Amino acid sequence: MKSIFASTLLGLCLITHPASAKTVTDSLVANLNCDNLNVSSIYANILPAAFSSANHLPVKNWAFSSGGIGLGACWGMSSTQRKLFYLLRLNESHAADFDLTRALDTVRGTTVGALMMQENSADPNSRDPQRLNENKLKEYGVIPLREPNITSEWSRNTGLGFLERMLKGQTYQIGSRQVYRALRTEVERSQELHFFRARNIGMGAGSGPRPPKENADTLKILMANMSSKRLSLINLRLNTTTQHIVIPKTFTKDGKGNVWITAYDSNQPENDQLIYYAASNGHFYSPQIMGGFIGDPAGMDYTHPLGVYVVDEEERGYIDQTLLKYYKGLCQK
Repeated sequence: MKSIFASTLLGLCLITHPASAKTVTDSLVANLNCDNLNVSSIYANILPAAFSSANHLPVKNWAFSSGGIGLGACWGMSSTQRKLFYLLRLNESHAADFDLTRALDTVRGTTVGALMMQENSADPNSRDPQRLNENKLKEYGVIPLREPNITSEWSRNTGLGFLERMLKGQTYQIGSRQVYRALRTEVERSQELHFFRARNIGMGAGSGPRPPKENADTLKILMANMSSKRLSLINLRLNTTTQHIVIPKTFTKDGKGNVWITAYDSNQPENDQLIYYAASNGHFYSPQIMGGFIGDPAGMDYTHPLGVYVVDEEERGYIDQTLLKYYKGLCQK
């Protein structure tokens, strides 16, 4: 009787002891548990160094003209940098060669397809009355790379690295046209798609800072996103014609309610730059980022408050979908 009881107890112990759960670790996440996998659990397991300046694109913002308007590429650059933070998988020794076309589509935010006839062409005698057919991407794709970081192969100048190939680009035959696409062309197109939208009129209608109540609401959103490792894009408005897009990444807050935010800035990608929220008057300042526009290259003049706008939250939603689909696939293997 005793032996039967002991065997039953042992059996019960073996049955109720859970098996070890499968986990995933890569260059973005560590020990991601495959049980009850969801978007929040992915973000909770993102590595502290995933968004470090060591993973910044070593490419600086540049100016270009579009539709007779002079633009800087900062919006396209920040959108691209945010995508690459989440989508690149570094040091994947068994990674297949990445798909250049798909990577360029991801930067652009659209696919590029067949030619379409221009509707209501201003010049009916135009030699090229066609335009490229673009379809907005609803999700992106993870890009596994064998490189430990995107600058390593680029600095070796082998011509084989991700960044080298993206900068070199490729020429496509689309219909009767040859179309050249590379990192810079796709960032510029991304900038155009982000900039020329009716929703941006409000950011251009003011002359500088926003009311403290609106700033407090914005700060609350930013701190919630940064705390959960959900990177935002924000527009810093110095005045109507001087605006700049950056990525806030981490923050510290003191006992008085002042907040210091570290951010990626495409004008200074080598290191993170600071944005300051002053609790005393409810305004944002960033002479480190915006000082060059007002003759303050040292970044010491905290007398120019900024308007701060969170933009493109829907784009981050597409990143969320991509991450969940990717890690579900890994967990099922």
